[in-house]
Amino acid sequence: MAEKGSDLLYDFCCNVCEEKNVNKEAMFYCQKCSKGLCEDCEGLHKMFYSLHIAYEKGEIDKWPATTKSFDDLQFCQHHSDRLIEMFCEDHGKLCCALCLFHEHRPCVKLVLITEKTQAVYDAGDFHQISASINDAQQKLETAIDDTQEFLKELQDSYEKASEEIKGLRQKINDILDELERKTVHSLDNMLQKLKHSLQSNEKKCFKATDGFKKISDAINKVKKDPKDLSFIAYQKALEMVSQAENLLKTLIVHRGSVVTFNSNPSIYGTLSGFSSLGNIECAEIQPEKSKHRILEFTTKSLYNIRIASDTSQWDIRGICELPGGDILIADRKNKRVKLIDAMYKVVAHLDMPTLLWDMCSISPTEVAVTVSSWRNTKTVQFLKVNNRQIVKQRVLKFPHHCNGISRYKEHLFISSFTALYKYTMDGQLVKKIYQDTSYTYSVYKCAVSPDGSRLYVTNYSLNKLLILSMDGTVLSSLDDPALRGPTGIHVSETGLLLICGYISKNVVQMDDDGGVVTLTSKEDCLDGPESVYYSAITGRLIVGNQNGNILVAKIKC
Repeated sequence: MAEKGSDLLYDFCCNVCEEKNVNKEAMFYCQKCSKGLCEDCEGLHKMFYSLHIAYEKGEIDKWPATTKSFDDLQFCQHHSDRLIEMFCEDHGKLCCALCLFHEHRPCVKLVLITEKTQAVYDAGDFHQISASINDAQQKLETAIDDTQEFLKELQDSYEKASEEIKGLRQKINDILDELERKTVHSLDNMLQKLKHSLQSNEKKCFKATDGFKKISDAINKVKKDPKDLSFIAYQKALEMVSQAENLLKTLIVHRGSVVTFNSNPSIYGTLSGFSSLGNIECAEIQPEKSKHRILEFTTKSLYNIRIASDTSQWDIRGICELPGGDILIADRKNKRVKLIDAMYKVVAHLDMPTLLWDMCSISPTEVAVTVSSWRNTKTVQFLKVNNRQIVKQRVLKFPHHCNGISRYKEHLFISSFTALYKYTMDGQLVKKIYQDTSYTYSVYKCAVSPDGSRLYVTNYSLNKLLILSMDGTVLSSLDDPALRGPTGIHVSETGLLLICGYISKNVVQMDDDGGVVTLTSKEDCLDGPESVYYSAITGRLIVGNQNGNILVAKIKC
């Protein structure tokens, strides 16, 4: 509901105000009155009904369920006046009639909502979704807190940069002030020097003038008597005239002297050549290393995925989980991909021409499988799941053996036992990232960190996990006695790194200190595990055994 003059919508409105045609949000609810109350009405309600309890929003479980949220659930997100009727399993989308007509007519697997509802309840997924929602909400709340912290850090960095700019300007001002002081000092010195010279000549002129007065008076007296002094006066007068002429010559030289200032052209030229006092850049904050949760389990169960037509010893090399909870596995020795439902029963399978080595997810319903023999076949087969059937798509051929495979955005990373390659999604080689030919299985399987900054490679021969940069530089390695014969490797969407120990018969998780924690081992009937998968959404760990069983462990929330 909305207040007068506003477009605000409320799940609960004040029923008292509503009777007066005024729409306000209810902040309290009285069960005895069966009414929502705004803050003003709650005060009056407390006066008249002191024994009634008005529950706040923090006690929402005491409030009635709002029908608005249920109404919103029924309608299509894209066509708000249409009810949701179907679910497209090909795209994992809820559909109304218009969606079906315009976007999903070519789709094979369209299921009625009633059928999917029953399937979700049978699998127990509906009861698990609340835990997934709570987990997602906690992550979002953490993200909000982090964003607010980042905004504060951003503002702090702005103020710091602003102070640095002012500080630089002050330093420049100080330098210019010093240059000005020295230049003015030179100007003062020059002025004093020239003034001293001119004033000295002026004194000489005054002195010469006085001398001429005296000699003139003497000459006038000599003309009268005595005459023998005439020559002396004459000679002195000549000397004084000569001195005066020399003085006048000096005065001519210095008479027009003035001081001028010629600026240093390099100062202006240099400063005017700058567009700013410095560069403003966006520097990524290096976050503190996040603390990854060590997985703990409530239950561990073994499931046999053998089917009647299997002809060989089982060897599970790849695992991927689909959005609906179904699982795809790569059964190497039986040369087939199997689709397993939520009850861990094989519901479909697809045979391949030769041995399977690994599997990675491409899209919600598509995977890529390495299908490679020791001689001729060296391929990656793309598969799609439609209507619970596994359908072959395109196939890529390579000049080397294909063992491990991982995807990041629009690139595939493929290991060949001795090298790691980066390819485009259509099979074009980008580069050979890393190579080690000193041992047979030095580059066994691979994985990519969620942010695409790191590559992980298992070195089976040396019992090591290698951590590489995206250009192939070895950043570090893990060599722990608890992990022997590392094979399968998986990085979850939350960044958890899980590794299979074929010889040590266990699955370990790499901790934040660069060590390992054993999650499950031979005590749980593990036998040569070569594949592992963990989903934070479903909260389960799936491990593929050499004996054909899969171990499923439920994670503590």
